[in-house]
Amino acid sequence: VLIGYLSDRTRSRWGRRKPYIFISTPILFLAFILVWLPPVAGNSPVNVVSLAVVLFFYYWGYTGVLVPWFAVLPEMSDQNHERVKIASIGVAIGVIGALAGGGLSGPLFQMLGAFPMALILGGAAFVAGELTLFGVKERFPVSSEAQTLGFFKVVKEVFADRQVLSFSLMVMFVQLTYQLMLMNVPYTTTLILGRKEADASLLMGEVIIVMAASTPMWYRLLKKFPKRKVFRGIIVAMMVGFILNFFVGVSKAVSPMIQAFLIFPVAAIPMGGMFAAVLGLIADLTDYDQLKSGQRREAIYYGIYGIVRKTGWALCSLILAGVFSAFGYSADNSFGVRVIWLVCALSCLVGLLFFTPYKLGDTKEETRKIMGL
Repeated sequence: VLIGYLSDRTRSRWGRRKPYIFISTPILFLAFILVWLPPVAGNSPVNVVSLAVVLFFYYWGYTGVLVPWFAVLPEMSDQNHERVKIASIGVAIGVIGALAGGGLSGPLFQMLGAFPMALILGGAAFVAGELTLFGVKERFPVSSEAQTLGFFKVVKEVFADRQVLSFSLMVMFVQLTYQLMLMNVPYTTTLILGRKEADASLLMGEVIIVMAASTPMWYRLLKKFPKRKVFRGIIVAMMVGFILNFFVGVSKAVSPMIQAFLIFPVAAIPMGGMFAAVLGLIADLTDYDQLKSGQRREAIYYGIYGIVRKTGWALCSLILAGVFSAFGYSADNSFGVRVIWLVCALSCLVGLLFFTPYKLGDTKEETRKIMGL
């Protein structure tokens, strides 16, 4: 949120976004490679302190790149179909990049070792990040009023709005299910499917590929129907997928692994739409904010998105530990692993309920009319 606030009120000949991307990209690169280069061989308190410092700069650099980068989306176009198209392409490329990085990391690690692997993958990310600067086009200068408002006053003002609060709580509960899914797949693979833990990568690879492949479909739906209605449909579809995951391996008529390959895409397909649609919804929130305040504060809204999403992800470890402790996660009693899928469905339901008051339109004109501005 702080990075978003600073970016929104920055005045420079490079604009409001480029300075942060330019400075944060090398910080992110250096921190990433230093994660794989501990100062002392073996176990040492020095390594713990070093890792803590490196991770601080890693996440600072990560935020410094992504928040201003996301904030460019509402400036690239004020047309809903173009925003949705840009978001969909971005999600598809991001998912493919994650798949490529995950696929290459293992072979590079085995052939070259940890630090050379980090250098190669981090170097590719560094070049891609700096090349982004050539595509960033800003249309809105910082307003004089934005220069005078304090950080806490801006945050309080933003969160006081019911539409922002509805969106934020929905994001926290719905998007934590993706992280919970990542954490639960290895347990599902070994305890439910009876396979090696390495086979979990096959399932997650399928999920990632399906998410990327589904983005053209979601682009067409988001272009044709109101985003808020499509997003509610996405949440319901995710709920259905997670409930079906609970029953994977129950039937003995078909191999449990085949069941997983057939059922996991039911949740993965709407997840592809979730990540594309949410970026468009934030663009609508920034337009709504401009109608109310007369200011363009895109970055703080993407910063809020980041912090509520990470808050949800942080809860995942507590959820996983609590459910496993209560219901079991051993070879003799793996019911807790199944219950996690029901928790994901319940979390989606809670998110859907929080999203009920959200009613912003897909254009400024539509939002002005709906909200009576």
